[in-house]
Amino acid sequence: MNFVDRRGVARAVIAVVVVVIIIIAAAGVVLATSSKTTTSTTSSSSSVTTTPTVSSSSQSSSSVSTTSTSLSSIMTSSSSSSISSSSSTSTSTSPSANSTLSIDDYTWPTPNLNELGVVIFQPYPDWTETTTYQTLVSLNATAQQEQNQIQFLPDLANNWTVSANGESYTFNLRPGVTFSNGDPFNAYEAWADFYIYYFASGNYSTFWMGMPIFNMTGVTFGPASMAVLNQSGLTTPSSAAISMMSNTSLPVYVTGPETIVYRLDAPFSFFLNSLLGWTGFQLDCQYILDNGGPGSAPNFNSNFNYLPQIPGTGPYVLSQIEPNSFAVFTQNPTYWGKSLTAAQIAGNPFVDPGHYAKVIIYDKSSESTRLLDLNTGAAQIVSLTSSDLLTAISDPSQYGVLKLKYPAGVEYLQFNCQVYPTNITDVRLAMVHAINYSAVIQVGADGLGVRYMGPESPNYGQYYDPGNFPLYQQNITLAEQELAAAGFPNGKGFPTLNFIIVSASTYWEIPAAQEIQADLEQIGINTNIVVQPLSVEAAPYGSYQTNLQDAAQITPLQLSWTAYSPDYLAPTDYWTAFVTTFSSFGNFDIYNNSIVDSAVQLMYTSNNQTAILQALTQAQQQIYNDAPYGWLFVSQAPAIANSYVWKVGTIGGMYAEPNLEGVTDLPPLNTIYPA
Repeated sequence: MNFVDRRGVARAVIAVVVVVIIIIAAAGVVLATSSKTTTSTTSSSSSVTTTPTVSSSSQSSSSVSTTSTSLSSIMTSSSSSSISSSSSTSTSTSPSANSTLSIDDYTWPTPNLNELGVVIFQPYPDWTETTTYQTLVSLNATAQQEQNQIQFLPDLANNWTVSANGESYTFNLRPGVTFSNGDPFNAYEAWADFYIYYFASGNYSTFWMGMPIFNMTGVTFGPASMAVLNQSGLTTPSSAAISMMSNTSLPVYVTGPETIVYRLDAPFSFFLNSLLGWTGFQLDCQYILDNGGPGSAPNFNSNFNYLPQIPGTGPYVLSQIEPNSFAVFTQNPTYWGKSLTAAQIAGNPFVDPGHYAKVIIYDKSSESTRLLDLNTGAAQIVSLTSSDLLTAISDPSQYGVLKLKYPAGVEYLQFNCQVYPTNITDVRLAMVHAINYSAVIQVGADGLGVRYMGPESPNYGQYYDPGNFPLYQQNITLAEQELAAAGFPNGKGFPTLNFIIVSASTYWEIPAAQEIQADLEQIGINTNIVVQPLSVEAAPYGSYQTNLQDAAQITPLQLSWTAYSPDYLAPTDYWTAFVTTFSSFGNFDIYNNSIVDSAVQLMYTSNNQTAILQALTQAQQQIYNDAPYGWLFVSQAPAIANSYVWKVGTIGGMYAEPNLEGVTDLPPLNTIYPA
């Protein structure tokens, strides 16, 4: 079996944790008002087909004239890399009548394709992200993936303003946009999208990917609220529906059919970043209401598991499906971006109408089958790993390979900070100074890795390692001194540790673990490498409080479950997840430090970047001294030693997924263009 990566694993476990919380929470049935006052803004039935057809779908000749205007929200990184990205700027081209792109992926989305599952971090991989479902804003793909800069561009919103206090964001939506079934996209749909996600989470106050940025006190949403919306519809809502949606005491409200306001509980500099994540996807809520409503976690409306799917506004629609076998995407004939000029698309490739009339994604777990498909032309793009990937990389005249110039998927060694002997700081320091990191990258990631100092990944500029601390380096003498200071001179008295790796990732974790095992033996620490099924390994994990409660069940030493990549492209993601006591998932080492907690909390409550960076510098110093993790590498190939390969002359290029493989393993289908 090929790679099962941590991003999907993380979401699956989060799902369990959130569901437990949801069951405890009381579900609301009416929409009440929030107690927080408003802040004024200033301008500043499943259909299954067993064989994919190859004829192209007919396309409408109508188009919508739009303008894509670049805005000035920029976060610039000074990080550099010598590895060049395979992505490149393309211009819009009309696909030939029968042009079909076939892709072999390594797994089927878990558990299905129901987009309502985003509130519990499913599905993964999300094949429909960007391709079918879009967000209010998008990233400048070229700036992100070629220059390591985060710049926000219009997508479903033409423009936006931020209030002087940084708490309110007002979006003016792009006119004339429709969902693929013809339902108009407007502010009422965007409003319903927010609250339907909230309801689907069980009215969980931090449903927005675990972030405490909205004051949901007194806000409930349920059948009575949805009945009001369903009776009036979201195209021209009734006065009762408009009254409900324009209530300015709510965290999200409308001020007209094309304007929506998101009012945060405190200034949060990274709100636009959060829109790029799962909960930012805009679904056709009228369709959801017309077809039985969303359901609630974990029992989402199963009508949307496969086909027909909830309509989106994106360039492709899912038109055929065979679960655990293949999915067929065809171009959306009513896509609003069909009339964009080549220059507009070059400026914002994530809104490209696409270059193929049809894209078929196959679920093929066999690496040899995928390689055969590539070499015979049965598939134009395939997922490869290990030696097959290295063969492709070594022959650029024959193969193109998707590599991330500025990656974000991080790998690390986990130490349980709550159990003996890894609860001893000097033990952890001895371990991080015993490791030969270059050798680990070579054997575990085929050399396709970059060292980093966690918890942040290097693609976040000034928020990465704000204290500019040196990377941990192998220093056997220092490691021996630290182990002696911990009470274990030359390893005397140190217990043999089980070193846990996951069975689904042995292709890279076994060689990496063997290298680490040999490194630790040099200072007298002996380990047994133990391979566990993912279900066993993941069972104790959840929020920080869950991990603390289950500390005795969590091994002292473990290799990360594979790439942990961002669900939304903001520095708060990793800082919160890995090292705080308010982590909803990710603090696998059960690390607890008040200085770190306070610094990260400041990111959610202040726009003062100087103060934030000063606090994060102190936090980084604490983390550096405590060594709660052994930070190994950031993977340049999606899914560690795994990436997407094509024959030269068939594919011209593509962009990686906006969250750098955090939401789906595939690149956005509409950015792939032929040679």
